Amino acid sequence: MPLVKLKFKPGVDKEGTDYENTIGWYDTDKVRFRMGQPEKIGGWVKRTDDVFKGTARALLPWTALNGTEYIGIGTNSKLYIEDGSVPADVTPIRASSTINTNPFSIAEASAVVTVTDTAHGAVEGDYVTYSGATSSDGTLTAAVMNAEYEIDSITDDDTYVVTMSAAATGTDATEGGASVVAAYQINSGLDTVVAGTGWGADTWGSDGWGAAATSTATDPASQIRLWSLQHFGEDLIANIYNGAIYQWDTSSGTSTRAVNITSLSGQVDAPTICRKVVVAAESRHLLALACDPTGGSGVQDTLLIRWPDAETLTDWTPDTENTAGSLRLSTGSEIITGLATKRDTLVWTDTSLNSVTYTGAPFFFGTKLLATNISIIGPNAAIQADDIVYWMGWDQFYIYDGSVKTLPCSLRAHVFDNINRSQITKTHVGINRGDSEIIWFYATTGDEISNYVVFNYVQNIWYHGTMVRTAWFDRTFTVYPIAAYTDGNLYHHELGHDDGTTTPVSAISAHAESSAFEPGGGDGYQYVFARRLIPDVTFSGSDAANPAAVITITPRDYPGGSRGTDVSSTVTRSATSPVETFTKEAHIRVRGRSLIYKIASTAKGVTWRDGSPRLELRPDGRQ
Repeated sequence: MPLVKLKFKPGVDKEGTDYENTIGWYDTDKVRFRMGQPEKIGGWVKRTDDVFKGTARALLPWTALNGTEYIGIGTNSKLYIEDGSVPADVTPIRASSTINTNPFSIAEASAVVTVTDTAHGAVEGDYVTYSGATSSDGTLTAAVMNAEYEIDSITDDDTYVVTMSAAATGTDATEGGASVVAAYQINSGLDTVVAGTGWGADTWGSDGWGAAATSTATDPASQIRLWSLQHFGEDLIANIYNGAIYQWDTSSGTSTRAVNITSLSGQVDAPTICRKVVVAAESRHLLALACDPTGGSGVQDTLLIRWPDAETLTDWTPDTENTAGSLRLSTGSEIITGLATKRDTLVWTDTSLNSVTYTGAPFFFGTKLLATNISIIGPNAAIQADDIVYWMGWDQFYIYDGSVKTLPCSLRAHVFDNINRSQITKTHVGINRGDSEIIWFYATTGDEISNYVVFNYVQNIWYHGTMVRTAWFDRTFTVYPIAAYTDGNLYHHELGHDDGTTTPVSAISAHAESSAFEPGGGDGYQYVFARRLIPDVTFSGSDAANPAAVITITPRDYPGGSRGTDVSSTVTRSATSPVETFTKEAHIRVRGRSLIYKIASTAKGVTWRDGSPRLELRPDGRQ
C-alpha cells in the first residue's frame, strides 16, 4: 500500500472554505510556523509577584543614564514605574488640600465611611490618600484613617463613600479632626468602552464648518483609559488619551509622582489636553497630537499638532528665539494616532495618512499627505518592523514602505467578521522580532481582549489564536517580550512551555488543524481507506520526561457533510539520543472522501514541531 506524505502549505487560510483550501492549514491556537512547519509557541512566566491596580493598556521599558532599567505601566486606574521589584505608584495628584473638619462619618461596627469634602471633583474608582487625621474617641485609629483608599461610590458633589481597612469600634461618630488633608489622584478612566463616549462617538460634520470635531464626552474620566508613553531623554512622558501630559523625572526616584507639564518650572503655554504624544527622533521635539492651541484653555483641536522648543517640555510659545511651533492637518476630521519612524512621524486621521517631517527653520516641521480613503481601527493599532509600518484598518490591513498598500490577509474575514466593534479602541499591536511576528490583539464576543492574529513578515503568512493580553512590548533589556494580563501582572513570553497565569502553572493547549483534503487526489468521489499513520514530530526542548502530542485523523464524505468518527493517536518521545525516537507508527482505520489532520498537545512541559507525516492509503468503497 502506498505511503502518502502530508505536506501542508504554511500559514492559515480562512478566506475560502476549508475544502477549498487544499492541503493547507485551517485553524490554529498557540501555534506559529517555523520554516513552514507548525510548532507550539513558548510559554509565559510571571515577571514579579507584585500586582498593579487596574487593567494595563500601555507598557514602555527604557534604561536611565545610570543603567537603571524601568518599565512604565499605564492602567485605567493608575500610572506605575517598575524597576524590577514592586511597581511604584507614580500616579499624578489632581488636587491636595485640607478638607472639612471631622470629614469621616462612621457607623458603629462598620468600615464603610462617608467622607465630606466640598466640591471634591472625584469619580467612582478614584484613589485618595488622607493624612493629618486624628482620632478623638477611638472609633477609628489615625493609622487606619491616614492611608490610601479607593472611592466606592459618589453620593453627591460634596460627599462620597470609601471602605477603610478596619471597622469602627465605637458608636456612630464623626472623626478626623480639623487638619485632614486629602490628596486626590487624577480621575480614573473606564476599563470598558461605553456607547456614546470616546473616539468614534460622534460623526463627521456634527460640528460647524471649519470647527474642530468633538466627541460626545471629552472628559477623560468618562472614556476608556488609554495612555501613550514615551521616554524623553531618561524621563517618562505619559499622556492620557484626550487628557493631560505628565512627566515623571527619573532623577527624583520612584517615591516621587509624575506631574502635569503645565506645573513645571518655567512652563509657558503647554497643552492642557492632548490625544497622543510622539517624540520626533530626528530633532528631539515632543509632538502633541490633537491638542489645544496656544492660549486655548483646554479647547481641543483634533487636527492640531504642537511642539515646544527642542529638547524641552516647557517653552511652547513660538518666537524667533526658539523652535516651538504648530501646524494643522487639512484632511480628515480628527487625528487618531501617530507613530515615530526612522524617517519621519506618521500621523493618521480618520481618513488619511500624513508624514510630519522636520524641515528646519523657519517652520521646523512640514506635512505631506501620503494616502486618503484609508482607516486605522484604533490609537494603538500601528507598529514598525524593519523600516515598514503595519496597521489594522476598519476592514483590512495596510503597510507603508514608502507608499501605502493594502496587505493581503488570508484571515481577513475571520478577523473583521468576528471583532467586537464596540471595543475596537482596545485593539493593540505588538511585535515579537525573535520570530518575525506582528501580533494584533482584539476583542470578539466579550468586552475584553480575547483573540490575536499574527502576520509573519519574513514568511509572509498569517495565523491566529486566542489569548488575553491587554498590552505588549517586545524584548529589550527584559530579554523576553513582556505582556500585561487582566490579573494585574506582567509576564515574560517565550519563556518555558507552560501557562504561568495559574498557580501552579498549567499546560498550554495548542493545536494546528488542516483543511479537508483529498489524499487520493481524485475527483472528490473516490473513497480512501487510511490504515496506518507514520508521524514526524520533534519534541526538542521539552521539559517533560516523555513529551507527547496527539494526532487526529477525521474523515468527511462531502464538503457540506458532517465529520465522521475521528481516530486519534498519541505520539510520545521515548529517547533523545543518539537520535530522537518516538512512536513509530499508529494503526488506524479511517474511511472517507476527504480527511482532516490535526496535531495538538495539552500537557505541561511539552513543546513540539510537526514535520511531514505519512499516511498509508488505498482506494476503497463506502462500506
